[in-house]
Amino acid sequence: MLTYMKVKNVALIEEVELTLSPKLNIFSGETGAGKSMLIDSIQFAIGNRSSKQMIRKGEEMASVTLCFIDYIGLGLNFLKENEIPFEENEIILERMIYQTGRTVYKINGAIATRQMVKSLSELLIDVHGQHEPQSLLDISNHIRLLDSFGEKTFLEEKENYKKLFERWQEVKATLNKIGDNDRKKLQLKDMLTFQIEEIKSAKLKKGEEEDLKEQYEVLSHAEKIMMQCQKSYELLDGDSEVSVSMMLGKAIQALQDISNITSEINNLYEQCLSIQAELQDATYQIRRYADDIEYSPELLVEVQNRLDLIYRLKQKYGTSIEEILDYQAECEKELAELEDGEHNKESLEKECASLQVKLDELADRLSKGRQQIAKHIEVAIDEHLHDLQMPHAKFEVAIEELETFNSYGKNDVEFLIRTNLGEDMHPLSKIASGGEISRVMLAIKTVLVLGDTINTVIFDEIDTGISGLAAQKVAEKLALIGRARQVLCITHLPQIAAMGDSHYLIEKSADENKTTTHLTRLETPVIHEELCRLMGGMVSESTLQSAAELKNRADAFKLELEK
Repeated sequence: MLTYMKVKNVALIEEVELTLSPKLNIFSGETGAGKSMLIDSIQFAIGNRSSKQMIRKGEEMASVTLCFIDYIGLGLNFLKENEIPFEENEIILERMIYQTGRTVYKINGAIATRQMVKSLSELLIDVHGQHEPQSLLDISNHIRLLDSFGEKTFLEEKENYKKLFERWQEVKATLNKIGDNDRKKLQLKDMLTFQIEEIKSAKLKKGEEEDLKEQYEVLSHAEKIMMQCQKSYELLDGDSEVSVSMMLGKAIQALQDISNITSEINNLYEQCLSIQAELQDATYQIRRYADDIEYSPELLVEVQNRLDLIYRLKQKYGTSIEEILDYQAECEKELAELEDGEHNKESLEKECASLQVKLDELADRLSKGRQQIAKHIEVAIDEHLHDLQMPHAKFEVAIEELETFNSYGKNDVEFLIRTNLGEDMHPLSKIASGGEISRVMLAIKTVLVLGDTINTVIFDEIDTGISGLAAQKVAEKLALIGRARQVLCITHLPQIAAMGDSHYLIEKSADENKTTTHLTRLETPVIHEELCRLMGGMVSESTLQSAAELKNRADAFKLELEK
């Protein structure tokens, strides 16, 4: 049960705190006052998608806190399984969103994920939006609604079916991939095998291309390199009187004769000796490099051919040797998958056949379960429709048996209705009246809510298209639910508002700088004034008297329910 909520900086709400009744809580207010913001805030707190646009202008963050007391214990079991501490059956959900877009979820003060909050909130609260009656017109929703009335065993079988169905689809998809266009598959295998062998046979090595390019440059200029090295060697250390080595030797000898005169001359002498040593080393390296060069037209052709091979492979498989080798690895992986797929085909076919047998069994049990659920809810929904001023209404669930599996089994489900005597049963989509659609939805939700374990239910403008005596009956139905479950209801109808065990007025005010939504819990005298407004009249002695009578009748009805 939702006992307390706090909303801060959400849209026009600056800060709102309220403590809720365990029974029927009514929220009313002028159109545009911000009633939807309250529901949006709850939806935000329980993990529904949102954005930073909801943050009040000028603020850095928005937050919503919901405090529940879990008397049933399903939520507390969730906390135990996830090792979240709690005290005295209390569960606190918090969510904050910042202008940066960052969102923070907390459960009892502990950081949580969005999925954890959604899973937990599904055990605590159920929100029926103002557009939900229209979802009845979509046939695809009918089987989901029917199944929601199922007992625990039915829901467990449905979950088992879902897992088997998903696996069956995976196996079928794999088999289809294996068997799809065998010719193309063989062509792909041949191509992959050829590409792998072509790259393997090249025996590529990382860094090889750079070494080959350098070797090619040397081999293609071998004669010039040898000639120039020889010339350089002769100039540095040849027999000529003007070779560098000979001239440097004479310069050293000249300095040696005077090196003991001053330290500066000695330093110059030592420097020349160092140059002589380096010159000798350089001369030796030039000679050795020239001697090592072997001009070989055959080797040049071999290097050229190797570079051409690498170039061709680069054109096909990548811009570098590293990319070519990576491509080879990818081809080997894909080829292995194809070969594994062929090897696994037989086992997959056996698994597929086994899954189909199990799915058939489960689908049959689900179908029988739906037949039983349908019989039960048809009677219950008819009773509620009669209470809701549809005395001749007849509700029926049409269950069609299918030849193939779908995600729900082998059934299609459609809700049918007859609203007047003498008419045939026809689809809900043929209902012209929005008020009738709302009442059908309320009847369905009443049966669903009273049979569920969720303690808190929200109805957002369930009264759309309803007025007069039908409105009174809807009010009585909400009061009935409010005796068994906590109900939060946004309404425009005085009959429903009068049934409230707590009544909150949502108002909007503006000053020079900002607009703000406020929420006030009303007491009896002010409740009468709000009922006058909802009845469309001015507050006067006569309208106040009518409002008081409406409220007294509602209170008397609730007393009768509690006897």
